[in-house]
Amino acid sequence: MIRAYQLKKGPWIAGMTLDPAVTVEAWCHQRSYVCFIQELHGRRVKAGETFGAAYIVGYFDDGAALEKTYDLHKGARRIEIDAKRWHLK
Repeated sequence: MIRAYQLKKGPWIAGMTLDPAVTVEAWCHQRSYVCFIQELHGRRVKAGETFGAAYIVGYFDDGAALEKTYDLHKGARRIEIDAKRWHLK
């Protein structure tokens, strides 16, 4: 799931949900910024449980670069961080 906005004939700013299956409902608007709101999972969460999704947000030179980045990481559901680097899993 990708939502992007081109900044005055310059780069694109984009937000991408890497596993769209976790999104139950989403809506957005764009003015001078992109607002992207999602409801995740659609199930009750008990105290102590966790839920979430993995995203990429950033600037891209063009739509092709944006889509290439998405395709490289699609399906990821979490981010793992250790002392040296981070990994999308």
